[in-house]
Formats: sequence, structure tokens, C-alpha cells
Amino acid sequence: MSYLLQDEFEEHFSFEFPLFYRNKIQKGPARDGRYFYRSAVDSALRANQVRAVQTMMDYIVKYQNNLISSFLFAKNFPELIEKGILVK
Repeated sequence: MSYLLQDEFEEHFSFEFPLFYRNKIQKGPARDGRYFYRSAVDSALRANQVRAVQTMMDYIVKYQNNLISSFLFAKNFPELIEKGILVK
């Protein structure tokens, strides 16, 4: 994660096309119509990958610093603080 998000690859990063977003995931059979949303940040937090989350946070603050990206942290902000992840 940290290698792919290095500044030397900055030419491939764009404000227009975000790397991190929430995915809609189906819960149960399709006919139930139930679903939930999960992002890469959520998955990394569930796996206790603090360094990966910190790397993603640094990227998001630098390249996706807008209102839309704030929804990535709506439910897991307390967990970010609890684990000591810097939110700049």
C-alpha cells in the first residue's frame, strides 16, 4: 500500500478520480434487497492494519480532500481516534 501511494507516482493521482470510495455490497440473497457499504478503510480497520489505514488517510487528505470523501469516515471516526491514527 505504501509503495503504490508514494509521491513518485503522483502523476497518476487525480482529484477527479478518487482511489478510495465506498462499495455497495449485497447482504444475503438478491431478492431480499438488503445491502451495506464498505470501503478499503473499513476493511483495513477490521483487519487491524493501522499502518495501511494511516497511508490511506494521508492519501485521502492530500488528493481527496472534499466533502464526498468525508463519508468514508462517518461510521469509523471514533475507531480511527481510538487506534491513534492521525487525522490531519
